[in-house]
Amino acid sequence: MTKTTISLIGGLGLLASLTTFSGATLAQEKTIGVAVPNLASSFWISAVYGVEDEAKKNGVKVLKLNAGGDANSSQQIAQIQDLIQRKVDAIVVGATNGDAVKAIVEQAIERGIPVIGVSSPPSSTKLASIVSADHYDMGKLQAECLAKALGGKGNVAMMAGPTGQAWSDLRAKGFKETLAKQAPAIKVVAESRLADNRNAALTTAEDWTQRFPDLNGVYAATDDMAAGVISAYKSAGKLKGVKVSASNLSPTAQQLLKDGELVCTSIQQVVAQGRAALKQAAAAANKQPVQKEVVLPALLVTTDNLASVDMSSVVAPSDYRP
Repeated sequence: MTKTTISLIGGLGLLASLTTFSGATLAQEKTIGVAVPNLASSFWISAVYGVEDEAKKNGVKVLKLNAGGDANSSQQIAQIQDLIQRKVDAIVVGATNGDAVKAIVEQAIERGIPVIGVSSPPSSTKLASIVSADHYDMGKLQAECLAKALGGKGNVAMMAGPTGQAWSDLRAKGFKETLAKQAPAIKVVAESRLADNRNAALTTAEDWTQRFPDLNGVYAATDDMAAGVISAYKSAGKLKGVKVSASNLSPTAQQLLKDGELVCTSIQQVVAQGRAALKQAAAAANKQPVQKEVVLPALLVTTDNLASVDMSSVVAPSDYRP
């Protein structure tokens, strides 16, 4: 028996080992490119963990590319171009901006490379598959949670996440439409669209503590943004009077729930999304049938049910480093 191991190349996180038996020929190992907006984000860390872990089970190599931030569309375009030139067998894309990367993604597809969108897909109808959570429902769950916490009335502000990303748009829509239907006495007094970044959220929330002294609640599109909001209101001595909801369940969000500083978080199965995206990419690379759309259900997590959540499908292990 001869064993061949593919090692790390260029720090891109190339994974896999191949075992070849004398007298038998295995199909050539496939290479899947994975382009994501920001590996400093807890969400993308967990998604990429799911991709990498599933890649080991499927016997494929993974090339990870990190754009370095939601605003870095030009960087992601260049990275996808690089994957095209490398002639990878399929590409998984979490888009920095769905419209901005559409052209380069469709160029890859025209060259015979199937593309799978994950969470924030490119704005193309030609994708082989889209894997996502029910983002509208995540916003809906947050609206119901905050409405209950506020007794159905008051003023809230929205830390709504980056523009041009389907997940943030859908969550914001679900939140606003649900409030309008179920809690019309709650008024949205501010909505900020900014990158999924704790420091950016902190700066914006510091401004809100001055501009909106009667604020009762804050919707945060992600747990990282919620952490920034909570830090700002704690520093201003106003957190006690403000209820904060979030989405996603990183270790930070878990601690905020335990400390009673976060009312609730609507979560998606982030690791499971990464796994599903890799499965669809591997199938597409091998010319096998794929699911055009994979939607994983949203869940609401509070202090009361936190201990019962199956974390293996939600967040990467604490010692994982992409």
